[in-house]
Parts: sequence; C-alpha cells; structure tokens
Amino acid sequence: MIFDDDLVKALKDGGFIKQKQKDYYSIRIRVVAGNITAEQMRKVSELAEKYGRGYVTFTVRLGIEIPWVHYTKLQEVKEEVERIGLAMAGCGPRVRPIVACKGTVCPYGLIDTQGLAKKLDDEFFPTPGFPHKFKMGISGCPNNCTKPQFNDIGFQGQVEPELNEDLCTGCGLCADVCEAKAISIKDGLAVRDDDKCIYCGSCIRVCPMDAWKKKRSGVAVFVGGKFGKKYNFGYHIADLVDVEKIPNIIEKTMNFYKSNGISKERLYDTINRVGLENFKKEVLENEDEK
Repeated sequence: MIFDDDLVKALKDGGFIKQKQKDYYSIRIRVVAGNITAEQMRKVSELAEKYGRGYVTFTVRLGIEIPWVHYTKLQEVKEEVERIGLAMAGCGPRVRPIVACKGTVCPYGLIDTQGLAKKLDDEFFPTPGFPHKFKMGISGCPNNCTKPQFNDIGFQGQVEPELNEDLCTGCGLCADVCEAKAISIKDGLAVRDDDKCIYCGSCIRVCPMDAWKKKRSGVAVFVGGKFGKKYNFGYHIADLVDVEKIPNIIEKTMNFYKSNGISKERLYDTINRVGLENFKKEVLENEDEK
C-alpha cells in the first residue's frame, strides 16, 4: 500500500515511524525518563513478539520502539499499548518526551531528576502549538550524562559548597578531586575560587571531616540547544536556580517561543533573531538567578 506524504507525516506525529522497508513501521512508545515497570516491560516484550520480530530498541530520549510492525496492525498495537498504561510518543511541533538521568539514585546526583522529570511531564507533555519541536533535558550534576545543553531548555543539578573552617584540617582531598581546579590549600585551610567552581559537590562528597557543607542547591539553566545536522550548544543563562522555579521558567520560555518564533524555526534561532538579552529579560525577570 502506498501512503502519501501527508499521511506518513500524520502517522509519525502519532508515534508511527515509517521504516525504509515497504509497509513496515516502528511503534514509538513514550516512557517518562526511561522508567517503565517490570510488568509493562513484559507486556511490551509480548507485543514485540506478537506484532514485530521479537525485539525492541531504545531511543535517544529514553523511549521504546517496536520495529517491524505491519501497517495493517498499527491501530491494534496502539490500543494494546494504551491498555498497559503506556502511550505513543509522537513527533511534530510539540513538547517531546523529557530526558533525565538517574540522578535520583546516582551517588553524584544533586537533584531528584526522576521526580522532576515526572512533574514536568505531567505539566507540559505534549503541549502543542510551537513553531517546531521543543525538547527538555535534565542532568543531575555537572557530569552532564544527558547533555542538557543540547535541548531547547535544559537543567543541570548544582550545589554551592561552604567551608566550616573549624573542621577543616587542610588535608587537600577536596583540592585533589576538584577537576575545575577551584580549590587550593592556603595556610592550612581549603580555599574555593567561586569564579572557577562548577558546583559539582565533589568536595562535599570526599571531605573526611565534613568540613564542606551544602550552602544551597539548584540548577544551571541552558536554552537554545539542538542536535542534528546543524547542532548548537545552548546558552548558559543562569546558575543555582531553585528547582521550584523550573516550571515557571519553562512556561515563560514556551510563551516566548510561541509569541516570537517563526514556523520551522528552532528556539535557538528565535533567540538569536530577537536577542538573548531580550529573552533573558522576559524569562528570568524576578527569578533571582545567580
């Protein structure tokens, strides 16, 4: 059967991705931050056996795809996916599935990445009406596993350390682990250079005397990133922003994009055309960013 371009696009928007093999599609299933229950995974495996060729693949955005589904079975598979409490992950000019690392359980994680992803997914997915796709990414720390800088808006967990000089012995462990070279030992005490610090929290983690403590935590904010044939590193617009402010920043960013964007234009290009300072004024005003 031959599908015209409009129908193929409509199917893709609904989560049915045309394969290069005639009459076959990959079924893209939305999974929030890569989390799926064991029971759902078993059911997805059964669907892959029943409708595909017995295997699944995982997308960059932590979704699941069942390839090799014949076009005559698309609606049937969709209904079965929904019966197990999952949903299709469509394409098009809308909010895409949110990517988040395992910072909630990772020893390096500085924020609850999984909880944040679920909260943002509940609030914003799949908001339509954008000039182009809109992607969000969350990393729990500056190790940057999910590369939030390559999303339209991204967040990176941070912690600002503070030294209790009475507990510091000047052992130098914190200076040894500081990859940013922001800590030195002077007169028997650790000294932090705020201009070099990337707020990774390694000093807090390794200090045997608990001399380094958390002063405050939050996120770095990046906007305008994208990947593909033409890729851009997002603008780093703020540090140590309170996690509770994230939904408001996202909403302001979305409103800016919808109001100022041109059809087929990614957020990065909209910001460059309108001006980064104009964007920051509209989005960060009253957010008390660092």
